[in-house]
Amino acid sequence: MRVFLTGASGFVGSYTARALLAAGHRPRALVRDPGKTAKVLAAIGVAAEDVELVPGDMLDAAAVAEAMRGCDAAIHTAAAIGVTGPASPGSRLSARGRPFASPGDSARAHLAPPRASASSAEGQRSAGGARPDLLQVNVRGTRNVVGGAVGAGLAPVVHVSTIAVFVPPAGPVITAASPLASPRNDYGRSKLAAERYVRELQDGGAPVVVVYPGGVCGPHQPTLDALMEGMAGALGRMWPLPPGGVSVVDVRDLGEALARAVSAGRGGERWLLGGHHLTWPRYADLCDSLTGVPCRRLRVPGGALLGAGTLLDAAKRVRPFDYPLTRDAAEFMVTLVPTDDEPALAALDLTLRPVRETVADSLRWLAEAGHLDPRRAGRMAPGGKERLTMPQQTFARRAFGPLMTRVSGARWFSRVGPKIVPPLDRALHRASGGRFLLGQALVPSLVLTTTGAVSGLPRTTPLACMPDEDGSWVVVGSNFGREKHPAWTGNLLKHPDAQVSFRGRTVPVTARLLSGEERAEVWPRLLKVWPVYDRYVERVERQLRVFRLTPR
Repeated sequence: MRVFLTGASGFVGSYTARALLAAGHRPRALVRDPGKTAKVLAAIGVAAEDVELVPGDMLDAAAVAEAMRGCDAAIHTAAAIGVTGPASPGSRLSARGRPFASPGDSARAHLAPPRASASSAEGQRSAGGARPDLLQVNVRGTRNVVGGAVGAGLAPVVHVSTIAVFVPPAGPVITAASPLASPRNDYGRSKLAAERYVRELQDGGAPVVVVYPGGVCGPHQPTLDALMEGMAGALGRMWPLPPGGVSVVDVRDLGEALARAVSAGRGGERWLLGGHHLTWPRYADLCDSLTGVPCRRLRVPGGALLGAGTLLDAAKRVRPFDYPLTRDAAEFMVTLVPTDDEPALAALDLTLRPVRETVADSLRWLAEAGHLDPRRAGRMAPGGKERLTMPQQTFARRAFGPLMTRVSGARWFSRVGPKIVPPLDRALHRASGGRFLLGQALVPSLVLTTTGAVSGLPRTTPLACMPDEDGSWVVVGSNFGREKHPAWTGNLLKHPDAQVSFRGRTVPVTARLLSGEERAEVWPRLLKVWPVYDRYVERVERQLRVFRLTPR
């Protein structure tokens, strides 16, 4: 099937082109800059010659009609975004001059201070060099592409909207039947106008399919913006934690969904694809577990955020200025609820990849591309696994490491240490709110809470650990080099579900005893973290139990 496509130089559009090719379709892409598009496609492994690139402007109805001649179906992913832009009429699309993006990115950079307003899929300018306004792009562009495709007999015609049209939501779950919102800014009004136009076509029997993505995340974003820009900024500076949450959909899954829609869609469908819904603290916890570096956090009351957005909107009406927070953006952060994706997933026979995989790939790419400081990317940065596994060469480690290694490996310490170290660690852990342990200046440390094998009561144990690349922790039942296995290892064998407190955050985990090749692989790395383990092995006849603690 030959499929007409807009936005191929953008985030969603480029992955859609790749998915169309993989499905055996022949994409024909309307693009402003074929050279730029070729580079974007090459970054995700698509040869430009495999996609028919047609120079043109989606605001030019004649050019659109000519480009879609001979096509069987259409996918419209290009749009202007600007949920954080000024609320006043006639406002600019973006002070950055990046007015276009895939609609799934819209309204998605809620992690202030970064901006969410505009990313470029098309780099569009109207005649005379002036930027077209949002209404012109999102409504006129939609009329030219979606309306033009319907008029030309293409079927189906897939229009990519956004879950923003339903926010603030009317219920605890957004469904395709949820009422549309009443946005305040130009971007929201333009998207709503385009949405109503497309729905009118559907109501008239046109073979139009509407897809509503959530926050789009993944590697190789052509121009950093929206959710990806917000994530980099929050990790690099401060992560605000208001009520509410964010919906995360992998750009690769979204591209696959749109490619499948040209075969599965018959017209009239309205498919939500918000993705995985995370509260802001859970999203921050996920990033922390992947990087191994705790982000700086700031709890923000929902009312304060909404009030600030309202005041800024009012100020922008008096004198337009560029600032990333608006009332609409604040409502997104505070009120977003999960979306009902099951109808879309069933119809498209699609399974979304785990959100952990999506965020990990995104963080890894952000670090590789230079958008995220390697110190904040931690184990997601190039070479980060080694940096996170090995204790940092701090002054304390250089000055006291050799001495503590000798002391900890001494036989007399196996009698004294268990009576002194764990009680001190528990007290320090409580006093510091879970952020500090006695030995963490020398070796990564955590507090493990298990369920007693006999008593069934919670038992807490401070332990040295090795943070691993996948966000798990590896711990050793050394018991200070004594002959018996420590009690906590027996607790885990009977009750694998436990809880880890690591650098101020608490994570539910499942424990698994390592053996064979898996144990042999981690043991040399454990010795680099704490060489004393080798002394313990020489001293005892038992095999030290090694567990991997994986976040649930």
